[in-house]
Amino acid sequence: MSSVVTRTLPADHITPVRAYAALRAHAPGRSSFMFESAVSGERWGRYAILGYRARAESLLPSGFDPFEALAEGLAEPGPPGSPRDLAARVCRSWVGFLSYDTLHQLMGIEPWPEEMYLGRVLKDATVVVFDSVAQTMTIAGRSQGAVNRCAWEMTHGPEQPGLPALDPEALPEHLETPVTDDGYAAKVAAARERIAAGEATEVVLARRFRSPLRGADPFDVYRALRLLAPSTHLYFLDFAESPFAPGLTIAGTSGETLVRAEGDPSAEPRAGGASFVEAMRAALAGGSAVGQPAARASAISRNLEAGPRWVYGGAVGYFGAEGSEIAHTLGAVWSAFGYFEVMTGARIGNGSEPRAEAERTRRDARGPLSAIRAAHEARKAHDLAQEKKAAAERAAAEKAAAGDDASRSE
Repeated sequence: MSSVVTRTLPADHITPVRAYAALRAHAPGRSSFMFESAVSGERWGRYAILGYRARAESLLPSGFDPFEALAEGLAEPGPPGSPRDLAARVCRSWVGFLSYDTLHQLMGIEPWPEEMYLGRVLKDATVVVFDSVAQTMTIAGRSQGAVNRCAWEMTHGPEQPGLPALDPEALPEHLETPVTDDGYAAKVAAARERIAAGEATEVVLARRFRSPLRGADPFDVYRALRLLAPSTHLYFLDFAESPFAPGLTIAGTSGETLVRAEGDPSAEPRAGGASFVEAMRAALAGGSAVGQPAARASAISRNLEAGPRWVYGGAVGYFGAEGSEIAHTLGAVWSAFGYFEVMTGARIGNGSEPRAEAERTRRDARGPLSAIRAAHEARKAHDLAQEKKAAAERAAAEKAAAGDDASRSE
């Protein structure tokens, strides 16, 4: 195992958002990520984690246990004391997401025909950890050159324009809802019948909302979300296009931690406990987007929903030999194939009223959708500024040309 090089620098002159934007701009076509947290929705957590220029990426295909694949692909733990070094830990970890549809694989439920893969992860990234208490940033990379380059690139990025004023009630101008309110209400009624028949006690039904990218930067969606809905887990993943998969970004907030653990995730259970791999399987099955009992509820939602959930209700975070932290992907906006997408779900029980549940899903989607609107408005402002700049440059060039003509005529 190659070693990890670390370097700690003062960080009172730069914010994590500005630093990440600079790193992302310096590595176009390369995958990257950013994790933050907020405490009680009122103040930012101590650490922010950024990563880019990963040396390894992997798709987790259908038909295989993704947790075992991740555990087998991990490096050996670092030397004593390294678990305390968060930057080095994340550098050595897999970072990425698992889809909700991973549950179908684990429970023997038929996968969706259009299911592309169960997850996407990267490893051996150059990582920066901001410590807001110590006012430092620690860079970890696989070489001294990678660390030094990161330190320079963080502070030499393009200007980061401000976001427009945020309106939590504003929706995208162009919004598509593949399943109408009437269609969703009918699915709720069908789920309620299955519950009344004793097939499950609770079913979560999800629905999708879509809006065209229209040139908006997905990172602006994250910037808006972190202000509109600060939470325990704030995450932004930017997976570059590859020969095996299209580009994908995921921006989101979640207050639900699935698993937080120290030590080897593939270790055997100790003293009657479960290994991390087993705990992760159980946590995903017990997430708030599943229903009860999990296997039957998942089968019912698979039967009633219109397509794979993919990001919604899955897991996001880092998974390493020295420790892991995984959150539920709720409140997420992802972009692929030219669209932003949002999914929300309602927990259906015997007393659920179909029209009310349809309205609940719309309310729950409003925050992520308003973040999309903010990104669209930021793009409009950028385009307008560029048009004004181009017009000013043309006017200056015409004025200079007129002056030259006047000089030649004298």
